[in-house]
Amino acid sequence: MQVKHLRQALLALAVVFVCIHFSARAQVSDQSRAWADTLSYPVWEIHDQFTFITQYHPAFHAAYSGKNSLSAAADQASSLTATLFIGRRLWRNAMVYCSPEISGGKGFDDVHGIAGFPNGDIYRVNDPSPKGYIARLYVKQYFVLGSSQKKAGKDVLQPETYAPDPAQPASARQIEAIVGKLSMTDLFDDNPASHDPRTQFLNWSMMDDGAWDFPADTRGYDAILSLAYLAPRFTFRIAEALEPTQANGRKLNWHLHRSHAETIEIIYAGKCFQHHVFAGMHIYHNFTPAPIYATVINEKLTGVDTALDVIDPAATSHAKYGAGISLSEEINNRTQIFLRAGWNDGHTATWAFTEIDRSLSAGGVYQIPFARKQQMMQLGYALAVNGLSAPHRHFLEISGYGFVIGDGHLHYNTEDIAELYLLFPIHRFIAITGDIQAISHPAYNRDRGPVAVGSLRMHVSF
Repeated sequence: MQVKHLRQALLALAVVFVCIHFSARAQVSDQSRAWADTLSYPVWEIHDQFTFITQYHPAFHAAYSGKNSLSAAADQASSLTATLFIGRRLWRNAMVYCSPEISGGKGFDDVHGIAGFPNGDIYRVNDPSPKGYIARLYVKQYFVLGSSQKKAGKDVLQPETYAPDPAQPASARQIEAIVGKLSMTDLFDDNPASHDPRTQFLNWSMMDDGAWDFPADTRGYDAILSLAYLAPRFTFRIAEALEPTQANGRKLNWHLHRSHAETIEIIYAGKCFQHHVFAGMHIYHNFTPAPIYATVINEKLTGVDTALDVIDPAATSHAKYGAGISLSEEINNRTQIFLRAGWNDGHTATWAFTEIDRSLSAGGVYQIPFARKQQMMQLGYALAVNGLSAPHRHFLEISGYGFVIGDGHLHYNTEDIAELYLLFPIHRFIAITGDIQAISHPAYNRDRGPVAVGSLRMHVSF
């Protein structure tokens, strides 16, 4: 990172610590100021986070390279994000949330060359200078069913899927409505063992279902309408979202007749043989102007169109559908394991997330106690296997390019990834993580790699 970018990163960190100071003062400390009914939230809530990640990979073997290849020479890249989470009580069981965010830095080769990219906190943006924007701005409303006086839902300012409390009575049921700007990953596939790249696994194929081409702009956010039925052990959620106007685009397409996305998920979160269990399944349907691989290949072979770039929208829109499952279980109070599997039909070009059509990942997290009271080191290890559909594979074999991968040729094999990390909390608010990833066949190409990626992450949160 250049000196001016480092200065901007330090400025962003200073802003976060100032926010910590004022957010601590903003917390509602006097319980008499709480709203009269037991179903309310504090009037104001403020949290913040800062994450800095630096990564390095040594030189590796590459028989050839294309415009979307990971550089075979040794390389280093750094990224940062600073986010302020602000919540304000509107009325009974309703909150409005706003998250101003600063992000900067860049991934290896402008986030190209690996489908399961090794930094989950980086965006697909080429400009490394820190930029400020509103990441989230949305309203959440609960409608309580039955006579339960339990507080509605699990509501924290860094959005996450509602995790029902098995101790709540059966009448603690709610309808949840959310509308506004946020990320689909705030609402879906919230596996407790592997979902947050700021504190858990870094790789894209570990933090979410890699084969889920979830709708989002280039920074990962979207305009979303979500409805959910929340019960003590089950959650059923459906969401409607927009798609970008072009692959990995910054602008969202508000013409719903041409572009839209629907996602449905059911979650069980409870206990099995006295162990906490999470089990979720989601299905989705995306309707976008993404071209069909077979059509692009045919036009190339017949000489109608020699371009093999799927970023620009096609004349007509096409459907893409898929499904995924997500499981985790606490083996004991220190050990948690997880499993994810994802699949999409693979006939239509990837439009918003990454070029994975089949994905399987599994791993575990172990908490290690040490001298500091009530603090735990965290050791995580996981494996992921990513694959492509036959049309997607053929497209890359004849020198096609998506917006993430494309070596100019392809000698296909699955992209296999192993990740190991150790998180060390040096303070109640600060954690340092060392992470190493081994990637075989980056971008599914057995003529390139393997490549090792070492990472150092600092995370500050309040």
